[in-house]
Amino acid sequence: MSQIDYGQTAEDHQAFLILVRHTGQHLCNRSFNRAWERIRKLNCIAIPGQKRVAWVRYKRTYSKENNEWGDFQAHRKVLGLVSIGQCTNSDQFEELFDNYRKVKEEYASTLFNSRLFVFGMNTDGSPLSDEEKENCNLETGEKSSSGSSRSGKSSPVHSEDSGVTPDLSPTEAGNDCDLTKTDAETDSNVNKPTSAISSRVEQKSAQQQKQSDLKPESESNVEQNDNENVSKSGASNEPPTSQPHSNSTKTESNSSASSEPATSRPHSNSLTKESAGAEVLFSPGLQACIDLEEKVKDFVTSIFFVLEGKRLDRSFERADKMQLLCAPFEKKDYVGLDTDTKSYRKKCQGRLRKHLGDLCLQAGIPGEAILHYQTAIDILRPVNDWLWIGACFEGICSASVIVRFPKSQTPTLRRNFSLQATRGTSMANDTKLRTGSIKTSYSNGYQDQEESPKSALGPDDIVEKYREALVHYSKFKGSGMIEMEACLKACRVLVVQRKYLQASDFLQNVVYINLQTSDEDKINRYCTLSQLYAQIGFRRKAAFFKRIAAMQCVSPQNPQPNWKLCHSLVMQCLDGYNICLDPKDVPTDCVYGWPVLQSRVLNELIFSARRTGNIPVAIRHLGMLLHTLFDILTTEDKRDLINTLQTLTAKSEGTTAPLALDSGVILPPIPLSNIPQVTSFKLIPLPPHLQPIKVASKVVKQDTGPFIFTPLSLGQQEVQSKTHVDFSWVECDMCEVQLQVCNPLPDELSIQQMSLMTDGVEIEAYPTSPTIPAESGPSLVKILSRPRSSGDLCILGYTTHLLGMRSQCRLRDLPELRDLRTTVTVIPALPQITLTASLPKVATFTTVGDGANVVTSGTTSIYAGQSKECMITIRNTSNQPVEKITVSLDCHPDQKEMQSKVFQWSQENLDAQLPLQPSGLVCFTVCIYGYSDFLSSKSSRDGSQSSEHSNPDEYDSKCVESLLRVEYSGGPGLEAGYCRHCAVAFSVDILPSVIFHSWEALPSESPDHCVLAFDVCNVCSQQVEMQYNIDDSFKLEPKQIRRLTIQIEKCKFPDPAPELDVADRLQMTKPPPPTISHYSQHLDGFIHILWSMCGTKSCGKMATEHLTWSQQQLELIKVSDVSWNVSVNDQSCSAYSIPVVCTGKVVNIEILITFRAGVSYTSAGLAVSCGLLTDHTSGHSRDIDLVTVLGSQSYQLTNLRHCILLA
Repeated sequence: MSQIDYGQTAEDHQAFLILVRHTGQHLCNRSFNRAWERIRKLNCIAIPGQKRVAWVRYKRTYSKENNEWGDFQAHRKVLGLVSIGQCTNSDQFEELFDNYRKVKEEYASTLFNSRLFVFGMNTDGSPLSDEEKENCNLETGEKSSSGSSRSGKSSPVHSEDSGVTPDLSPTEAGNDCDLTKTDAETDSNVNKPTSAISSRVEQKSAQQQKQSDLKPESESNVEQNDNENVSKSGASNEPPTSQPHSNSTKTESNSSASSEPATSRPHSNSLTKESAGAEVLFSPGLQACIDLEEKVKDFVTSIFFVLEGKRLDRSFERADKMQLLCAPFEKKDYVGLDTDTKSYRKKCQGRLRKHLGDLCLQAGIPGEAILHYQTAIDILRPVNDWLWIGACFEGICSASVIVRFPKSQTPTLRRNFSLQATRGTSMANDTKLRTGSIKTSYSNGYQDQEESPKSALGPDDIVEKYREALVHYSKFKGSGMIEMEACLKACRVLVVQRKYLQASDFLQNVVYINLQTSDEDKINRYCTLSQLYAQIGFRRKAAFFKRIAAMQCVSPQNPQPNWKLCHSLVMQCLDGYNICLDPKDVPTDCVYGWPVLQSRVLNELIFSARRTGNIPVAIRHLGMLLHTLFDILTTEDKRDLINTLQTLTAKSEGTTAPLALDSGVILPPIPLSNIPQVTSFKLIPLPPHLQPIKVASKVVKQDTGPFIFTPLSLGQQEVQSKTHVDFSWVECDMCEVQLQVCNPLPDELSIQQMSLMTDGVEIEAYPTSPTIPAESGPSLVKILSRPRSSGDLCILGYTTHLLGMRSQCRLRDLPELRDLRTTVTVIPALPQITLTASLPKVATFTTVGDGANVVTSGTTSIYAGQSKECMITIRNTSNQPVEKITVSLDCHPDQKEMQSKVFQWSQENLDAQLPLQPSGLVCFTVCIYGYSDFLSSKSSRDGSQSSEHSNPDEYDSKCVESLLRVEYSGGPGLEAGYCRHCAVAFSVDILPSVIFHSWEALPSESPDHCVLAFDVCNVCSQQVEMQYNIDDSFKLEPKQIRRLTIQIEKCKFPDPAPELDVADRLQMTKPPPPTISHYSQHLDGFIHILWSMCGTKSCGKMATEHLTWSQQQLELIKVSDVSWNVSVNDQSCSAYSIPVVCTGKVVNIEILITFRAGVSYTSAGLAVSCGLLTDHTSGHSRDIDLVTVLGSQSYQLTNLRHCILLA
């Protein structure tokens, strides 16, 4: 069965077909592939002495059925054979030569010349010595005696042709590799004399001589004519090895070889020339054969001259000797046909003309070939020879393409022919330009074209003639192969012309051609269609045929399904269906592609990967399906896919590492971001009492120069503000990220593990394992972590382990979460403390200041004037020492003075207990005082209200709330300048106890004392006992008012504080609070009024600092500027010491006047009087009239001094 060449192009009509075969079993595949690569590059060879070039197409396999089509189209005929083998002795050479001869006999009907390249022997044909063998093995890196190195398959090649046709399906490449496989080992220990090799080769040459004598007369005549033409056409310029063999040369070789003695016979060259017709070429190794390319050039040149002779011979062939050229399927139709008819002779003549056009095209004369094709059409049209007329049209199209599109023979610029010249030869001699097509050659390989011949078809005519050729081919059932190849050639021509729609018409015709071919051929056909559709931009149709080829690999009729190739072909069609391997390339804002088709293709990928046994790849494809097409799946589809995923992951866990396929394609990891769906991703700041706070630096900044303002934004701070959150985390503290997740699956979703992906600071992760109900709304998931160092921590995303598959979901790949701020600053470690208070905790309180830092609370009820203690305990619960603790009161500024009297503590006592080591305790006492002014709302602050005619007012209790703030730090955080704040919330209810209803100052009997009288009222609901003057006390019933008097020594008041000036008052936003009189504050230290409640055992002290004293009262209270001492008969006279005198005796009274320091008077008046006189005998007091005063009772004093004594 003929095999279709899906890689043929229109330019192949001008190329020689040379078969390159791997001969023998001793040459490893690697060496053959290297030789093949060197040979296949020689696709365009300049002919010495000619202005033409020979185009060559190399094949490693070619069927005999295809070779039979050589009469119909000359470029399908194998014109040359190059066999490459290896041997080390005569026995191996005999086996190698037998294989070579069999291949040559197979294609003997069309071969012009052949070569056998033998590696492993000297150039003269003698075996290599052991040292030469070792050197040869070192050069090639192979061991000739190792069968294992030859048993492996050869490396795949890109194309079987010489670079003209790059289209090859994967199966063709695989078949080529299989055909070059060798399994036998060589025998390196055999060393036979060279005469044995000579005799065997001479015998084989004699056999070939007999076979050539038995050839048909027509073939022998053609060979003789060809050889004669070669000898006539400048054969003197051709090297001896490039001359084509003939019968005469073989005879001469045999005779000369037999006349030489066996012992001195040169093996290689003389043997080749005389015995084998210049066919066998020896070389120690492939690398040692530096002239391999040159020998191949000579070989191609010899074929060219044989072809040129055949062309000239056919040009002058007589009409009576013309033979009818037939296509293979036509031979049976002409059996027994009358040959002596006009139509028969017309067919012979027209077909010969067409064949002559093929030869002209191969000989590099496309213009002359077009003329022959047109003549053949004119001859064949009257006899309705439609098949050959179609071949003529195709030939005209090929010749026109060669002329008009010389650059279409390779997809890239070809090297200049001068660069292929060998070392030591003239570049000018080897550079030959083809006439009629090339004008100028540039250094980069691009070649200008001359004006095309007038006989060449235009671009549109080429397409039209191709259509006519296809119409004629379609009339014959046996020409399906030719029709299909013509469609492909026409398509490639239209691709060069960029006429893509017309090219699609020809490709569509390929689909309609029905041929009974093998499954492998069908796969190649669909792959070729896919490649061509991709070239014309039909991506989806290209993917369709690639997918059909994949399905053909595993069709039920295929006895050997190839699931691996099926998977590879489906992978190649992903781009046509807009299926991206990388989930980052999938757009999320629109529908990309055809979801139903994409789902079907991905399911086929999953199934084919499972059949190949590649479970990780199947899991990766399944994850891609769930990631990209989850929204279009039905509930049953989702459930089936999840069950399939669980089944696959039970065999092999889905990883996050990229997977590499055999084709080199990398499958990136697929994140299951849809399962579960994350709707919110939020970094949670530390609790307020644990948040780090920057300590204000007390260092005075040095003046570094003038301040320069600029409105320009440098960008760094702006970028940082867009990525950083507005809070910080602390090293070694537990940090939290909250996610709102939804379960879109119809079943309950159990996540085995869910943690964070971070960059920058190393963290200790604490994964969570949530369970989300089926088709539920947002559920809160908390992920905890602990930073291990300080710096910038970037949260990249989250990782999940569910359904046996691990996923790494990055926030930048999620459209709704990509703009979040996910970078947080981690500061050095800080200690943590806990606060406990001895008072009961308060249920609710109205916070003052920042109440978020409150960690504990305390509440109590006290009476006005009562004091109570609260023990505060600080425990260090961290691994860092607490080196600094500062306690302050957080309250409103206008209440700060008042609350500072309610709450009091000792900072010095607290500092003495530092540093606080881990797990240590620190205690300090807070004294709570029931601060009050002890006044009713209607009491007059000057105390003028009468105590007899007024009732006590209602006195309400008041609540005092305040925060006791504790600022602490230590460890690395203190060095970095950070601290933490926590607070204790206090709620104190101050209940009324006793109030001052009125008060006044009275003179005392002693001039240096005064009496203070207070009317107190019991405003509480219990009996109160009042204590004053150390030993005086009385009891007060509720709402009872009683007076108490206290005699105090007159006071010397300090100077008052300076008042605020006008500027300070204007700067105040609020009016200043009422200040306590410094007189009252000073008197409060001399007045001690205590109260106690018998029922509650509560006691307290009444403060008088809020009482206001009038000026007259202050005059009585404060010390006078002048003081005096009166003595009677040298006895001091005072209210507590009254002198006793006798009646009728003179009493001497002395008065000592003293002025207070700082007081100065210029004059003063003194008057002395006597009040009452007490008679001790009767016990009654008498008036002053019973006392006679001797002298004046008043004095006018001048020239005053500090102290004056009067008698």
